[in-house]
Amino acid sequence: MSRVFLSHSSRDVVEALALKTWLERAEPGLVGEIFFDLDRESGIPAGVRWKEALRKANERCEAVICLLSAHWDRSPECMTEYRSAEDRGKAIFPVRLAPATGRDITDEWQRCDLFGDGPTTVVSVDGHPEPVRFLTSGLLRLQQGLRAAGIAPDNFGWPPEDEPNRAPYRGWQPLEAVDAAIYFGRDAQINKALTAIRELRSAGANQRFVILGPSGVGKSSFLRAGLLPRLARDDRHFLVMDVVRPQRRPLTGEHGLARSVHALRAGLGLPEPALGMIKAGAGDPVRVRSWLVQAQRVAVDRFLDGPSPVPPTIVLPVDQAEELLGAQASEEAGAFLTTVAGLLRDGQPPLSIVVVGTVRSDRYEPLQTAPQLAGLDARVFDDLRPMAADRYREVICGPAARAQRAGSRLQWAPELVERLLADCAAGADALPLLALTLARLYEDYGTGVVGLAEYEALGGMRRVVQTEIDGVLSADPDTRREELARLRRVHPVAGHDQPGQRRAAASAGPLGGPAGRQPPADRCAGG
Repeated sequence: MSRVFLSHSSRDVVEALALKTWLERAEPGLVGEIFFDLDRESGIPAGVRWKEALRKANERCEAVICLLSAHWDRSPECMTEYRSAEDRGKAIFPVRLAPATGRDITDEWQRCDLFGDGPTTVVSVDGHPEPVRFLTSGLLRLQQGLRAAGIAPDNFGWPPEDEPNRAPYRGWQPLEAVDAAIYFGRDAQINKALTAIRELRSAGANQRFVILGPSGVGKSSFLRAGLLPRLARDDRHFLVMDVVRPQRRPLTGEHGLARSVHALRAGLGLPEPALGMIKAGAGDPVRVRSWLVQAQRVAVDRFLDGPSPVPPTIVLPVDQAEELLGAQASEEAGAFLTTVAGLLRDGQPPLSIVVVGTVRSDRYEPLQTAPQLAGLDARVFDDLRPMAADRYREVICGPAARAQRAGSRLQWAPELVERLLADCAAGADALPLLALTLARLYEDYGTGVVGLAEYEALGGMRRVVQTEIDGVLSADPDTRREELARLRRVHPVAGHDQPGQRRAAASAGPLGGPAGRQPPADRCAGG
């Protein structure tokens, strides 16, 4: 699946090929990722209906480069490609070969001009005697824009500047925004979810975007490391708030709405009102709306090339929204739902907002029927299912490759990779087991080549998981039975035999701690 679609007139094919050639040389991560209809490998094969192939490629991509010229303006196919990309909320990069001769339908988007005064870059095209000359500053502007759009993990830095020794394998901890560079295996789902969220923005619809999936499938990592970093980079169209994790205090807690609102405003240079005042008003939809609208207006004015014609849509992320209902809900849960509903409904001043939340499949119905949310639409994204076996190799090798580029000596021996893949294939949803195993191998042996001997020294994948469980539960049989019973009361799947459920049983609930302790985030590195 190509991430970038190159829309061009058939009369500008040489210029289009030259631009593709330059981009792939400047950004090796784009090799094979730019859809060019005449390319022998990534283009349209002989015998395929070309209009349908173009439509499908446009649908699947993350970004569209429109190579603008008088020929492009007169092409109905190019107009259709642009309108289709715009309707689906794609990131669009207008690249002009010459000055516009009439109204430019792409004028909402920041352009890159490949003509004009200044230094030029010469690009030779195979089979064409004359090279193509592009304005160098325009090429660099396009390159910078594609990088900022975060088209692939390679566009995110690793390791984080403030955490140079951060492990590239996180085990059962959910990946965070700083881990976007090592989040592999969910490219297709990320692209589909981003497209859906951009469609909501284009339609001007304030909605809930619900990421639905079973426990252990990796909803938290998908939200935090997959979607949010990419939306945050598209800051001309989205203004991303800190993640709200409801737990017992969804309004005033450590990861509550008040702190998220305060962090957003402080990041935009709005330190007032103080956090305490926001906590006091977090249950009032009118006050929260006013604080967010002010932040939105400040965000509009921060662009050096002038205000955006349409304000960025605020993204309010809520991880594990099922905590808002059921036995673990608190007094603040109802007020939180009331506030969120008030933000989503039409009101004054106008507010463009999308609430993106993760919810366990078996807990969605009570949230769906909550009286506070009556009459509000929700777009359900249920594509997060157990990972296909052919994506496990990315989860194993991708983070190691990123770490190696940063100077790490970690290497997975080929025979170990094949053994891990074989062990994953032996059971259903093996991703949580694989995630924990990779983290333990990295922690114990990650300073050189790691092979079968090291894997077997840990006892293999299932022994690693059992060791983790044994470290959490008491060794005393009577106490262990009591702990498992308490786990089942807090988390109904505790003690079941499915890998993702064993993961939840080992890490969720009050193991010797105070009653009412909350389960951790939906944990699944790489998925």
